Amino acid sequence: MYRARIELTFDAAHRLLGYDGKCASAHGHTFRAEVIIATRELDNLGLTLDFRDLKRHLRAWVDEHWDHAFLLNDRDTQLVSALGSVSECKLYLFRDTNPSVEAVAHELFVEARRQFGTVIEKVRVWETPTQYAEYEPDAIEDTPSAGPLTGRRVST
Repeated sequence: MYRARIELTFDAAHRLLGYDGKCASAHGHTFRAEVIIATRELDNLGLTLDFRDLKRHLRAWVDEHWDHAFLLNDRDTQLVSALGSVSECKLYLFRDTNPSVEAVAHELFVEARRQFGTVIEKVRVWETPTQYAEYEPDAIEDTPSAGPLTGRRVST
C-alpha cells in the first residue's frame, strides 16, 4: 500500500455551544489539516495522486468555506444572527453539531472523498500544535462520498 499526504492550513474561529469551559466563547485557531491518500498501485507517472491537483482543489474549497470564517453550530442562533448582520463576515454552519475539531475533520474528509473518491484514506486536523482529531471511515462505510456534508456556507 502506498500512502501520501498533503497539508493545508487555515485560520478560523468557532465556539462549542453548550460546552462548560473556555471553548464556549468564540475563539480562533490556525488549523492544520492533513489529507492522507492510499493506493495499492501507482499511476503511469509513478504517483499515488498528483499533489498539485489535490492541494489546488481542496485549498480552493477550504479558502471559500473556512479560511477566515466563523465555524458555528446552526443551533447557535444568537451568534449566527449577530455575525450574520456583519458585512463581509464568512459563516460556515454545521448542521445540528458543534464545529469541534472532530467535526471539522469529518467535514473535510467528506469533501475530499467527494472530489477524489476512495483514494482518500483519512483526514487529520490539528487544532493546536499538541492536539488533533482524525476521521477515517469504517470498512463498511467505504463509499465514495462517506455521506453528505453536514455544513453549509452562509453569505452575509
